[in-house]
Amino acid sequence: MKAYQNKDTNHCQLGKETLLKILDHSHDAIFATDGNGVTIYANRACEKYYGIKPSDVIGKDSWQFMENVGCYPPTAPITLRSTRQNTLEQTTRTGAKMLVTNTPIYDAGGNIELLVQNCRDVRELEDTKRDLEQTKELLARMQDEVVVLRKKELQNVKLVANSSQMKDLMQLVERVAPVDINILILGETGTGKSALAKNIHRISSRKDGPFISINCAAIPEELIESELFGYMGGAFTGALQKGKKGLLELADGGTLFLDEIAELPLRLQGKILEFIQERRFIPVGGHQVRTADCRIISATNRNITEMIENGTFREDLYYRLNVIEMELRPLRERREDTLALIYYFLNQFNKKYKKEHRISPECRDILLDYVWPGNIRELENMMERLVVVVEDSVIHVGHLPKVFSEAFSKKIKLIEENEVRLSQLDRAVAQLERNMVVEAFRKYGSSRKVAHALKISQSRAHRLIEKYCNNGDAIADSQERSD
Repeated sequence: MKAYQNKDTNHCQLGKETLLKILDHSHDAIFATDGNGVTIYANRACEKYYGIKPSDVIGKDSWQFMENVGCYPPTAPITLRSTRQNTLEQTTRTGAKMLVTNTPIYDAGGNIELLVQNCRDVRELEDTKRDLEQTKELLARMQDEVVVLRKKELQNVKLVANSSQMKDLMQLVERVAPVDINILILGETGTGKSALAKNIHRISSRKDGPFISINCAAIPEELIESELFGYMGGAFTGALQKGKKGLLELADGGTLFLDEIAELPLRLQGKILEFIQERRFIPVGGHQVRTADCRIISATNRNITEMIENGTFREDLYYRLNVIEMELRPLRERREDTLALIYYFLNQFNKKYKKEHRISPECRDILLDYVWPGNIRELENMMERLVVVVEDSVIHVGHLPKVFSEAFSKKIKLIEENEVRLSQLDRAVAQLERNMVVEAFRKYGSSRKVAHALKISQSRAHRLIEKYCNNGDAIADSQERSD
């Protein structure tokens, strides 16, 4: 018989062949006896645990069978006498230690009609339990390692503050970091917004909590909502069956850093605003409200004011995020920080790659004068490249990429042009000064009167007369021009 659908009960009726296939593929050994203790069924698993074939036991008294194959205790007779379900340990002749559960089935008169025995290897259970405990220990250890690594990463955050702008900014950070308040960080790409956010978290009251970061520009628009708010099982195609926690929930008790917040889709800005105001949210595909307590630090390199005017960013969200505003100036405006960062990254990568590089003064000056469009990130990458690629102990100008030599050539050309213009100006000023002094001395004849006429000190007038009027040529020349 095959399985068929019962239209009246809407249940699947299983045929004998199907039931036997199911039982024979059970991992546990299964026996069944009648009310007198005679074995009427045994599945294939009994061969593995008891060293017998089903045909060897079917039709035989369970007590006699168990004694013959050396199993102790014979559990079926015990259950038949007690007339209630029980679980006993049993040792087989193969050395297996079995956990046998005997379940009696009663007829209408309350007598045992059948007895079903489910036999499982205790060693397998113990191995499974041990594996589970080891997995739990490994998971706990990994969680501890993640916490340690996260703290180590935050402790290794380095913010160079040699310039007056950065010193002022760090003073502001020290004042507001301990206060649980939202912060908006502004600055060009690569200026260190992420490092600043980590530093704020590190010295905040939430320093022992998680620091969760998300780049709103790096996640596709159709996925960012589920990443932020999480989702319920089966919420969409490809979703995990058990669902997934969102970053808001993972940041509970800590800090959530929303990098490139200006790239957040307009339709999600309202949900973020609601969370900031209420600290509540609903996962994708869910109906139950969840809560999370986290500090919000956001950052952008965009002009949000213009985006508000264009209708691409919510004004009310901007004011919620921008309780405290911090601006990181580009590296080209922080020459003092550039110098410190050059040597910071040089030392860092020397240590990392076991090098002992130094940098020549000429090379250092070129790096200082470069505009660094990629800011700190570009400088860091450049220093790592130089440390790895350069074989000489000293990094010279010739080791720099072509873009630096081109920038240096432009600077030299500009300096030369300025020097030409300055020399022309200097000559014109000197000639004008000479003419005025000579004319005044010809007219007044004394240093005192020359000083009074030119509104300068007498000592200066005396030096200029000595310089320009120490012979009659200058006076004569001046007189000829006046004639």
